[in-house]
Order: sequence, then C-alpha cells, then structure tokens
Amino acid sequence: MANTGKRAAAVKTRRGGPAAGVLVVAVVVLLVVAVMAANFFHMFDSSGSSQEPEGDTVAADVSDADSDSSAAAVTEEPEATVTDLGIIVCLDPGHGGNDPGCNDNDRLEKDDTLALALAVREDMEAAGITVVMTREDDTYVSLDDRCYIANQADADYFISIHRNYASGIANGVEVWKSTNASDASVYLADAVSAGLEAVGVSRNRGVHTGSQSSEYEDYQVLRETSMPGVLIEMGFIENDDDNWYLDTYLEEYAQALTQAVLDTYEASQEGFETGSADSSAE
Repeated sequence: MANTGKRAAAVKTRRGGPAAGVLVVAVVVLLVVAVMAANFFHMFDSSGSSQEPEGDTVAADVSDADSDSSAAAVTEEPEATVTDLGIIVCLDPGHGGNDPGCNDNDRLEKDDTLALALAVREDMEAAGITVVMTREDDTYVSLDDRCYIANQADADYFISIHRNYASGIANGVEVWKSTNASDASVYLADAVSAGLEAVGVSRNRGVHTGSQSSEYEDYQVLRETSMPGVLIEMGFIENDDDNWYLDTYLEEYAQALTQAVLDTYEASQEGFETGSADSSAE
C-alpha cells in the first residue's frame, strides 16, 4: 500500500509540473508582448514628434521662399527700353588691317580710331541712334567701300575719325568739312568742335574746309558720301598731351559726339533757325 501511495504522489507531481510550466511561459509571453507594445507606442510617439517639427520647418522654408519671391517680384523694376529716334549715323574708324595710319612707337592710329568709334557707337545706341560701322575690328576697308557702306545704309550723318601727325611740334584737335558743305554739315562740324573743346583738349584747332592737301580738295569720304558729314583729327599721335586727353576722356568725347549729332538733328528740324553751333575755330 505504501508503494502505491508513492506512485500516486509521483504521478500527481508529474501532472502538476507541466501545468505550472505552461503558466510561467504564458506569463513571460504576456510580459514580452507588453514590453513590445510599450516600445511600439513609444516609437510611434517619437516618430510623430520628430516629424512634426520637420513639417513645420519645410512649411516655414516654403513660406519664406514665397515671401522672398513676392518681394523680389514687387521690387524688381522692368528694364528701360531705348526709344529709336530714327537717326542713322555711319561711324568710320580710319585705317585698319594692313593700313596702320600714322604711328608713334607702338601706338597706331588704326587702334585709337577704332577704340573711340566703338565708344561712340555704344553711347549713340544708348541714346536711341542707329549706328552703322565701316569696320568693327582691325580689318582693312578701302575708301570706296567706306563711302559705299554709308550711302547703302542711307545714313543721316557720317563721322570719320582719325589721328593727326606732324614732323614738327603740333598739338590739338581739328574738324574738317567739305568745300560744298550743307547747312547740316556746317552745323555738325561746329557742334563737334565745340563739344570736344568743352570736354577738354590741348588745343582747339577749329573747323577747316577741304583737306590738308588743299582747301579746295575734299577728303574722299566726305566728297563721295551723300549725307552731312565731318572728318575729325583727334589730336597728334606723337604728342603726349593729345594722347593723354584721348586716353583720359574717351567716354566723354564719345558723349560729345553723340550730343553733337542730336543737336544737329534738332536744329535741322527747325530749319537751322537757331544758327550754327558755337565753334572756337582758329
């Protein structure tokens, strides 16, 4: 009987052991699930809280960008448009290419005339004047072609730019017109001479008729062009003072030539009733 009781107790113990183990496992599983759930909700809250500031920052950046764009749109001014005055000027930089003109050491007439002509073109176009160039770079253009370009363009005015040279001591600027100069040519020559002097020159040598060869013989570019025109000698290339004036007042000379054309055009609309522009011809 004693043995039978021991077996029954042993059986009872073995049956009760597995049930306790299951309970322990269930408790552990519940704890794990609870921990995982807690972590999940914590991650969700953290993720949500970290994303909200990012969303606010992006919105703020977009808002700032829109604000900047709106401010730029309000403050940005439209580009000014240039009014076409209906005036055509043919600018003729003397010499070019294999024809250097006069020179003094490394200084060449063809370079100085082109530099001034380009400055004049820029200023004239800014004023609403259409400009035609007989050359725009260091190329050779014959005198015949220069006249053809001006006439073909049906220019209103012709301005030929040169530098002077003398074997002796000489200085100053001078302006040339043709022997049969029209009222417009006379007015333009006087206006150019006065305008250059107003900017500053070493000496104003005044307005001359014809050419250096003869007062009865015109320069070809004035003789064979069909519009009012002048030829300008922008100082003597071997004279340091004249070179200094040209280098220093290049832009101002360009403005003076532009104004001379505008004044001549205005006077022509009035039939030159105001008379010729003041000139300090010597």
